[in-house]
Amino acid sequence: MITRKAIFLAFLLAFLSGCASTDVQKSQGLQGTKAIDFTLPDQNNREVKLSEILKNYRGAVLAFYPKDDSKN
Repeated sequence: MITRKAIFLAFLLAFLSGCASTDVQKSQGLQGTKAIDFTLPDQNNREVKLSEILKNYRGAVLAFYPKDDSKN
């Protein structure tokens, strides 16, 4: 008689092997696409330019929070 643990382990093994065979390159979206140079205010209301950030770092991540209830 097959126990619940054996069924769970078989399911987990099948799931993990399916995840391992997916092509990562297809799911990376806009990676490698160049953005235009723009300026935005930071959390301290200072202007930050993308080109200035990229002088010191290899990339940048923009996070937008449209429903953060900020007063700005």
